[in-house]
Amino acid sequence: MSKGGFSVFLALLSLFFGAFVIMTIARYISELLFPNENLENSPDLYWDVFVQLIGLRDTGDNANFATKFVGVITIFVGLVLFSSLVAFITQQFESRLQLLRKGKSPVVEENHTLILGFTDRIIDILRELVFANESVADAVVVILSQQDKEEMDDFLRNNLAELKTTRVVTRNGLTTNLNDLNKVGVKVAKSVIILNDAKASDPEESKTLADARVVKAILAVVAANEEDSLPPIVVELHSQQYRRLAENIAPGAVTTLNEADILARILVQTSRSVGLASVYLNLVGFEGNEFYFYRPEKGWQSLSFGELPFHFSNGTPIGVRHVDLRLTIKPSQNYQLAENDEVVILAEDDSTIEFHPQPVVQPKNFGYGGDRKTLERKPEKHLIIGWNNKTPIILKEYAKYIVEGSQVNLVVEDLTPEVQAEFDKIAQDYLHIKMAVLQANLDSVEQLLHFKPYNYDSISILAGSGANAEEIDAKTLTILLELRQIFREYTTETGNKVTTELIAEIIDSEDTDLVIKAGVKDFLLTNQLVSKILAQVSQEPDVMSIYRDLFSVEGSELYIKPISLYFPTEQLGKLTFADCVKAAQKRDELCIGIKVNALAQDKEKNFGIDLVPNLDKQLNLSFNDALITLAEDET
Repeated sequence: MSKGGFSVFLALLSLFFGAFVIMTIARYISELLFPNENLENSPDLYWDVFVQLIGLRDTGDNANFATKFVGVITIFVGLVLFSSLVAFITQQFESRLQLLRKGKSPVVEENHTLILGFTDRIIDILRELVFANESVADAVVVILSQQDKEEMDDFLRNNLAELKTTRVVTRNGLTTNLNDLNKVGVKVAKSVIILNDAKASDPEESKTLADARVVKAILAVVAANEEDSLPPIVVELHSQQYRRLAENIAPGAVTTLNEADILARILVQTSRSVGLASVYLNLVGFEGNEFYFYRPEKGWQSLSFGELPFHFSNGTPIGVRHVDLRLTIKPSQNYQLAENDEVVILAEDDSTIEFHPQPVVQPKNFGYGGDRKTLERKPEKHLIIGWNNKTPIILKEYAKYIVEGSQVNLVVEDLTPEVQAEFDKIAQDYLHIKMAVLQANLDSVEQLLHFKPYNYDSISILAGSGANAEEIDAKTLTILLELRQIFREYTTETGNKVTTELIAEIIDSEDTDLVIKAGVKDFLLTNQLVSKILAQVSQEPDVMSIYRDLFSVEGSELYIKPISLYFPTEQLGKLTFADCVKAAQKRDELCIGIKVNALAQDKEKNFGIDLVPNLDKQLNLSFNDALITLAEDET
C-alpha cells in the first residue's frame, strides 16, 4: 500500500486470480472424489468457479454437500476479494474526480492564452478575449490561480453570459511554481497575462509585495521556457522600479502596463474634451474598433500618407511602423510610404481591411478656403476631488496641457503632511499654473458648495479607498449625486445653465448605467479600460506603443472638435465621411470618426460616437456635432 494506488490494484487483482486458481483446483478435486450424479457434467468448470467468485451464481439445489461446501467457500472468498477490488476502483475513480475538481490535472490544450492570477479584472479580460476569438473555431483560455477551482468555475458561470467559441479552463496552483506552470502548458501558450493582486487603492507596502510576486512569476515563466521561444508576457505593475526590472528579465518579450499612468493621462484628456472617454472605450479592446498593422502584398505603389485614407473602404490609417520597428503616429501628409512600411490601421476587424490600388472614393472639396479657422486657447479651471496614486500624475499632466493663468484645485478629505508636501513640490515645478489644495468633508453638501463647483470647466472625482469595488463606487456615486443637486439648485436660483463637465473614476464596469443616471457627461471605467488594454496587448504586444503615443502630451492626441472648424453651416447636409477626412487634412489633422451631440446620453447608440464609418457614408450632421481627430492641440 505504501507504493501507491496502482500497486494496491495489482495486489488485489493477483489475490483474486490466485483465489480463482485455488478454488478451481478445490472444485476439481471435489468433483473427482464426490461426483455430482444429479447434475449434468458441465465442461465449463472454470466459468462456474469464476461466476461464483464474483457472486453471480450459487451451487444449485441439486449439488451434493461437497460441491455446495466448495461453492460456499468460493462465494465467500469472492465476496471479500471482488468487493475489495470494486471498492478500490470506485475509490480511485472518486479520487480522480476530486483531483479534477481541485484543478490539479495537466492541461492538454496548445496555442492558448494563459492567465496567471484571478482578480477583479478577470471578467473584463475574458469578455475581451471572447470577442477576439469569435473568428476562431475552438479558442482556449487557461487560468492558473491559488483559488479553489470550483470557486473560480462558479464565479465565471455567474458572471460570464456567453463564451461563444472560447473555452475557459481553470487550474489550482502557484503561479511561481514550475511544475504548476508546466501543467497549464506554459511552453505551448500563445501569450501569458500576469495579473497583479494589489488594487490601486491598496497601501504602498501591499502594492510593492504584489509587484514582487509578479516579477517572480515572470522569472518562473522564463525558466519554464526556452529563452528564444518565450510567448509574449503582459504584466501590470504599480512601481516604475519593478517595471524596469521586469522588462530587463526578457527584453522584447515582456510588456508592462502602469494603470495609474495610463488612466491619469486619459482622465486629463477626457476632462478637456467631452465624449473622449467613450472614444477610448471604443479604441481599446476587441469590441468595436481596434488597431492593426497592415502591409499589402504588392506594396504601397508610391502613395503618400495623405492619399492613403481614400484607398481603404473599411479602416482609417493613423500611423506608420517603419522597418526598424520605429512607430510614427500621424506622420506628415507628404510622407512617401516605403515598400517595407507597415501602416497602423484602425478598423473593426482585420478581415475587413483591404487596400485598393485606386481611390475607392473621391472626396468633395468642401470646407473653408484658404482661411483656417481655429479655436482660441483660454485659461481653464479644473477641480480634482480625492487623492490616490493617480493624483500627482494628473496635476502634472494638466500643467503640460493648459495655458498660463489656468487654475487646478485639489480637494481631499484628509490633508496629511505627505500629501501637502507632494502637492507643494508639483506646484513649485509649474508656477505658470495656479494650484491650491483644500481639505473638506466630501459627505457635506455645504462644504462642497463652498467651492462653487459650477464655476469649473470640469470636476474629476477620483476613486478612494475601500474594501471592494462596490464600496469605492458607492462613495463616488454619493459625491456625484451631491454635485448634481448643487447644479440643479444653482440653475433654479440663477437661471444659468451649468456647463461643468463631470468625470468620475468608476471601478466596476457594471455601474455604468448608474453613472449616466447621476448626470455624468463622461466617465472612466477603470477596471474595464485596463482589462481591455491587457487583453489586446496580450494578442498584439506592439499595440502598447500606440497607446503610449496616444496618451502622451507629446505629438498628436485625440480631440473632439466642433464641426464649425471644418465646414460652413450650409454644407453640413451634403457630407460623406470622406469629406470629413479631407477637411481635417486641410487643418493638418487626421479624422477617425464623428460625434452626434443629440445621442450623447444614449448608451445604445454608443453615446453618439461613430468611429471609422465607411468613406461613402452619408452624414446628417448639425452645427452642434463634432469630428474626432488626431491633432497637435485643441485649437
